[in-house]
Amino acid sequence: MSPEHDLPSGAEQRQRVTSRDVAAAAGVHQSTVSRVLNGDQRISNDTRERVEAAAEQLGYVPSKRAQNLRARRSGVVGVMVHDIDNAFYPLLLSDMHRELTAAGYAIVLIVDPLHRRADMSRMRQLFDDSLDGVLISTATIDSETPRALHARGMPLVLAVRSVPDLDVDTVESDNIAAGREAARHLVALGHTDIAVAMGPRETSTTRDRLRGVLDVIQAELPPDRVMHGPYRHETGYAMCRRLMMADKPPTAIIAGNDVMAIGVLDAAWRSGLSTPEDLSVLGFDDIPMAAWQAINLTTVRQDSKAIAEQAARRLVDRIDQPDSPPHHDIFPVSLTVRATTGPPRAEHPHK
Repeated sequence: MSPEHDLPSGAEQRQRVTSRDVAAAAGVHQSTVSRVLNGDQRISNDTRERVEAAAEQLGYVPSKRAQNLRARRSGVVGVMVHDIDNAFYPLLLSDMHRELTAAGYAIVLIVDPLHRRADMSRMRQLFDDSLDGVLISTATIDSETPRALHARGMPLVLAVRSVPDLDVDTVESDNIAAGREAARHLVALGHTDIAVAMGPRETSTTRDRLRGVLDVIQAELPPDRVMHGPYRHETGYAMCRRLMMADKPPTAIIAGNDVMAIGVLDAAWRSGLSTPEDLSVLGFDDIPMAAWQAINLTTVRQDSKAIAEQAARRLVDRIDQPDSPPHHDIFPVSLTVRATTGPPRAEHPHK
């Protein structure tokens, strides 16, 4: 075979070089390459020179599609969150905002807890006309919004929650491991009667955390020990009241998140129960309030800052490289033991 068939031409070599290759050669993040080549003045001279030298050395030429997309950009991205009243989401939003602003983007905030069908046409029009990409942290397993956006070719990243059978960038915690950590801790303390007061059934976080709990318990929980509802204080409060009114109440409750767990604690305390002597309570997230002395909640910590920053970077990369393969980033979790968990009493208080 002649040499021209063995080796790619210069044009073919240039086509195969991506911004990821340039980033690796320059020792920077892929989004930094995009910012340098787009003329972002906030990049240091040293970084700019390294990126430009790497691009020249590798013969990097941005694709025509990417160049055309840049020419039509608005510099605005949408960030969809579930509930700004939930202490977890303002923290997430703040870190996303900082990272996206550093990349040169303004954000439009969309608070969408319900995914109402009536809102889909309005949201599609907004996304199609004005946004360069969308970052969603509200997705449910059967969400219409991310599927509709993906079908329309909108750059899209899912954060915190995932959607099955949707091949898009996803950034989340290892929620199965989180459920296992919670259950192992309680089992190690001697608890055998554990209830779960989880979030909505249709979220991947609930599904995976419950799966992790069941992996450790190695049995299906009785129906009266599994409850689902919104990730809110009043939900945890109501669930605890119901669970503790049983003829034989549980000795421990794993709540769907810290906000629900604080609701569980509130109900327990108002009922005259002590934690952890009468009831052990455990949450997920490790929001700042969980460490307050008056609460001192045992919880499974997820790194919301790392998730937010990575999700924002993935969105910037997706906008710059629309044809690159999707990534699924999973961040580790860790158990934070505080004052709301302990061994069960030999005789549990009735009601």
